[in-house]
Amino acid sequence: MGFIRNDAAGLIPHFGAEALPWLGGDAQTLRHFIRRDAPTPPPHETILLDLEDGDQLMAAYHLPNNGEMRGCLIGVHGLNGSMDAAHILWLTKAALDTGWAVLRVNMRGAGPARPLARKTYNAGAGADLLAFVDWARARHKGDRVVMMAHSLGGTAALNMALDFPERSAALDGIITISTPLDMVVSSRQFHAPRNWPYIRYMLGGLRDIVATVPDIDPDLIEVAGRIKSIHEFDDKLTAPMAGYPNALGYYAGTSVHHRLAELTLPGLVIHASNDPWIPAGPALDQPLPASTNNEAIRTGAAIVVTKGGGHVGFHDKARNWHIRAALEWINRLGAR
Repeated sequence: MGFIRNDAAGLIPHFGAEALPWLGGDAQTLRHFIRRDAPTPPPHETILLDLEDGDQLMAAYHLPNNGEMRGCLIGVHGLNGSMDAAHILWLTKAALDTGWAVLRVNMRGAGPARPLARKTYNAGAGADLLAFVDWARARHKGDRVVMMAHSLGGTAALNMALDFPERSAALDGIITISTPLDMVVSSRQFHAPRNWPYIRYMLGGLRDIVATVPDIDPDLIEVAGRIKSIHEFDDKLTAPMAGYPNALGYYAGTSVHHRLAELTLPGLVIHASNDPWIPAGPALDQPLPASTNNEAIRTGAAIVVTKGGGHVGFHDKARNWHIRAALEWINRLGAR
C-alpha cells in the first residue's frame, strides 16, 4: 500500500494498508456506517451566527481535553452530513485529545441547523464558511486556526479560500478529505451503475432536507419525491436554489481543479485511489510542487493520494489515518 502521490512527504505518517475486514473502497467507505461506534462528543458551547440574508448558522465549540491550547480546528462535514457526522465526531475526539479546540460546524441548513435557514448549502457555498472562520479567529487571537473539510464540504471550503483569499488568510491552513475537485467527472463516477445503492441512500437524505426547509413551496417537495438521481436533483433543485441555470452549470461553476494552483494558504488535499464516489484523477493531474522540502507547507496545495482508503475512510490498523495525518501536518504549521 502507501501512496500514489505524496507532496507532503516527511510531514505526515505513512499509510500502510487497509485493515481487515475493511478491504476495498466500498468497505472503507461504509465502515463507520456499519459499525456506528463514533465517540460521543463532550459538552459544548452552542454558537449561532447571523447571515446577512436573515438565515443563521449553528456550530458546537469544544475546548481541548488536556488544558493545552494548540489552536482551533474547524470541522466541516460533507453532503447529507452535519456536525454530528461520524467522521466529524472521530475528528473531534482526536483533536481535543491532542490540545486542539474544535468548532464542529453545520453548513447552512444542515442537521440541527435546518430550522434556522430558508436556504441550504452547496459546493459553492464558500461564503457561508467565512462566518465560522471570522468567529474562530476572533476567539483565538494569536492561535492557529485551521479548517478541515470533508467531501462536498471540501469543495465549498476550497471555493471559499479561492474566492475570498484576503478573508480566508485568517486561516493558517486548509485540509480537504475525499473532495470532488472536478464536479463534472465526480458526478459521472458517482452515477456509475455500481453505485445505485449509494445514490438511493443519498437521495433519501436530500429529500429529507428539502421536506424540512422552512416555508418551502410544496411543489418542490413533490418534485424531489419523483427524482431518480443526484444529477437530476441538482438540475431541478440544487442548481436553481444556488443561482445556476442547471446541473452542468452548477458543476462547472463550483469545480476547483482548474484553479487549485492559485491557493495561497498552506493546503493538504487527501484522496484515495479507490474512492468509489470521487475520482482521484483531478488530484493526480495537479502540477507537482516546485519545492519538495518542508518549506512547501507554507503555501499552495500539497496533494496526497493513498493506495486504498475509500471515501473518507482511510482505515488502517489504527483507524482514521487521515485524521492522524491531518493533525501531524497542522502541528508542523508552527505558531502564528
